[in-house]
Amino acid sequence: MSQSNAEHLTEQVKVTTKLKALITRLGADAASLHAHRQDTANGRVSLMHQILFEIEETILPRQLTLHFDQTIVATFRVSHRRLLSLDFAVDADQAKQPQRSEHRSAAQVYAQRLLHLSAMHQDASFRITRQICETGLETESCSVAQLVDSLKMQQQESRLKGFLTKVSANVDAWVLQAEGDNQHSCHGPAALTGQLTELANIDQTAKQKRGQALKMPEKAPSYLVLSMSGETNVILAWDRSETLLIALPTQHLTSFNTAWHSVFSSL
Repeated sequence: MSQSNAEHLTEQVKVTTKLKALITRLGADAASLHAHRQDTANGRVSLMHQILFEIEETILPRQLTLHFDQTIVATFRVSHRRLLSLDFAVDADQAKQPQRSEHRSAAQVYAQRLLHLSAMHQDASFRITRQICETGLETESCSVAQLVDSLKMQQQESRLKGFLTKVSANVDAWVLQAEGDNQHSCHGPAALTGQLTELANIDQTAKQKRGQALKMPEKAPSYLVLSMSGETNVILAWDRSETLLIALPTQHLTSFNTAWHSVFSSL
């Protein structure tokens, strides 16, 4: 065999090997995609995981529409594996949609909106539909990796502080205390904050002596409702190493429960 024929045969073998490897990889990708779709159809994939998966798999410009049961709750515009926009439907609490500010990146805003959607999900079934869309000059886009980083950061922040911002307008007083920290933050009339602080100190002492909080349920985040008077309740809430005590008018218990669910139900 001449040298030129041998070189030609070697090149053919290399090309054939690369083609076989490509076919094998494409087959594996197709099998993985099929398995993921089967898991989604059978309810074995979480809402957050599915949304991130859809973004990562989208190259050409598409509008993704998220449905809870038969209701449209949000639309996403995606292109080149980047999230270009995320908007809530009018019926999905558009007024409370986290807004963009000059101090927050697109990834941070979109991550907060995703967490809000996850909290809204509850027990409803979900599906995501696709349609072709156009894109313009996009300045507020982010990748899946940026979204994941922002989601991790937001979930690591003090969730009780975030919850407190949702209910603070309705409470008479509150005290927030971290385990092992003699300092605490509080707001409200001195008499009320004094009572709450005393209860917080009792709770912290119970933790130190018995390794658990006063009447603390087994799992956190969680809370207990205690009666202070006919018109006021004391809420003891726990999450991670923090304890939040709130003096709350009884009439606002329903809105308290709603706010708690919006923050913690996705965890």
